[in-house]
Amino acid sequence: MPHVDVRVAKKLSAQDKDKLQLKIGNSMSLLPEKTISNTMIVITDGCSIYKNGSPLGGAFIDVRLYKASPEESKKAFSEKLFEILESELEIPPDKTQINFIELPNWASGGAYR
Repeated sequence: MPHVDVRVAKKLSAQDKDKLQLKIGNSMSLLPEKTISNTMIVITDGCSIYKNGSPLGGAFIDVRLYKASPEESKKAFSEKLFEILESELEIPPDKTQINFIELPNWASGGAYR
């Protein structure tokens, strides 16, 4: 059910994308009832990302969740995402933004919830 949309300014190889999605997916367990097996991850590279009118060279991550998760879980997950981007792609936390959207309704696997 979770959806994680990762946009990075860098161009990534297929191997980089696969490694990134695996690390993000394995970190989903920091959020209650979320796992790699029920998460959809989209990675878009080579994006034009600007901040304050200038190219940022960073990343933006949109995390969509079915129902609210505890604040401490979202904090732990976002800290892990910052760590992954810095260690895997050399994108520092000050060039990364993450948002969480918690939705009351969701449809997947042929069912509306």
